[in-house]
Parts: sequence; C-alpha cells; structure tokens
Amino acid sequence: MSKLKKAIEAVTDRLKLTDEGLIRMLPFAAWLSALALFSIYVSHSTDRKVHEIDKLSKLRQTLEAEHTETKERLTKLSLESRVLKRAQELDLINPDERPEKIVVESE
Repeated sequence: MSKLKKAIEAVTDRLKLTDEGLIRMLPFAAWLSALALFSIYVSHSTDRKVHEIDKLSKLRQTLEAEHTETKERLTKLSLESRVLKRAQELDLINPDERPEKIVVESE
C-alpha cells in the first residue's frame, strides 16, 4: 500500500462514528447545547427589556407632555386678569385698601 492510502485510512478510521466515539462526544455536545440554549434565552430576555424600555419611554413622553400642558393651563388660569374676571362672576370685588396686619403679643 502506498503512504497516501495509509494516511487516508488513518483519517477515515478517526472519523468513523462508533458507539464509543459517540459516548465520548456526548458531554461536549450537551455543553454546546446548553450554551446555545443560554444564548437564546439571553437574546430573548434582552429583546423583552428593549421593548419594555421603549414602552416606558413613550409613556414618559406622554406624561411629560401632559404635565407641560397642565402647567401651562394653570399658569393661564392664575393670571390676575382671569382671577378678577372669575371673582366678578361670583360678585366679589377687589378691595381698595390693603388689610391690616394683626399682631398678637405673647406674654
């Protein structure tokens, strides 16, 4: 036999899957499977967190806009001219004199 034929036979002997070879490869295959499952789990978990962050960000923007609108409305309602107009509707008048300060003397 030629050296090339012997080398090919040696390689094919090593590549043959026998029961013993399969049993020796099982722990490694299990390890690779566990790593693949862990990788898939981490990927799905990350995607879930990204979606949750996006949802919370949209909610924050909505609440921020609502806060700004409410603050602006309150500012408009608290203008002196609007307060006076509301007071006139309730038959209240603006006093001409300032109220006197009451001083309580303690013993």
